[in-house]
Amino acid sequence: MQHFNSESLKFTYSPTHSPIGKVVPGELFSVDTQDCFTGKFRDSENFSAETLAWVLDNLDGVTGPIEVVGAKPGDVVAITLHEIEITTSGSVALSPCDDPTPSDWWSQWYGCKSYPIKDGFLYFSDSQRVQVAPLIGCIATSPARETVFSKMQGVYGGNMDCNEMCAGATVILPVALPGAMLYFGDAKAIMGDGEIVQAPEVGTRITASVELRPKPAAMRWPRVETAYALTTVVSDTTLDRAVGRAFDELLSWVEHDCAISRVDAALFLAMVANTGVCQTANTLHTGKCTVQRSALAQLLTE
Repeated sequence: MQHFNSESLKFTYSPTHSPIGKVVPGELFSVDTQDCFTGKFRDSENFSAETLAWVLDNLDGVTGPIEVVGAKPGDVVAITLHEIEITTSGSVALSPCDDPTPSDWWSQWYGCKSYPIKDGFLYFSDSQRVQVAPLIGCIATSPARETVFSKMQGVYGGNMDCNEMCAGATVILPVALPGAMLYFGDAKAIMGDGEIVQAPEVGTRITASVELRPKPAAMRWPRVETAYALTTVVSDTTLDRAVGRAFDELLSWVEHDCAISRVDAALFLAMVANTGVCQTANTLHTGKCTVQRSALAQLLTE
């Protein structure tokens, strides 16, 4: 199995990057990722004004880009995440969390801490532990023309921090350049929806494969497929716009795949779909909308 290490991180998604390697559709491959701090906060003694300044200038380093042979504009890449193995402790930056506006807690970092992870559990203290549920915070294809920071997000994917992007899921992203150019990084050991406070950041080894598909006419933003549900993911300047547009994206998906009218699809989803929050910590907020496959099966029953 081909393996891609994290020795040469990128801090942008860019069409100017040369690929670190190639994969063919259907090939199983593995990718190492660093935590979003590039390991700088794994030791509490390492926290300093200089280290903090470096981290803030270099958040969310990603491994890539990896070229997908045969991918071309007008396709989508369907990236199946077969396994996400945590390879480091879980690092957090500490804040007193005392400002009346939680969004300002991110600018109050005064230290860092690292939590041991062993046998599927994060050890919060000597007597308390939490079962891990790793997710990929950053997964992207390259934009066609612009270079953007890896901590950002858009129609290409990026820093979405979506809990649905976990082992067993297939993440569907548009292809803007020949080869698609895939990036992976910013994994969390476990994260509550919204990412109001720092989640434990981890390095990982991801086992994945990629399938090429024609881009659905109705697809404008990333999608996630699992055995149980369909999810759309949208980032926007406000959370209400993000979740509203995520609903609209799912509506277009269901309208097309179930061959029903837009009005009927909207009324049906109003009863069975759930909007949610991926993250509110970034410049753009990310929302999602999910429908269970079992609910959709009712539309397809003759």
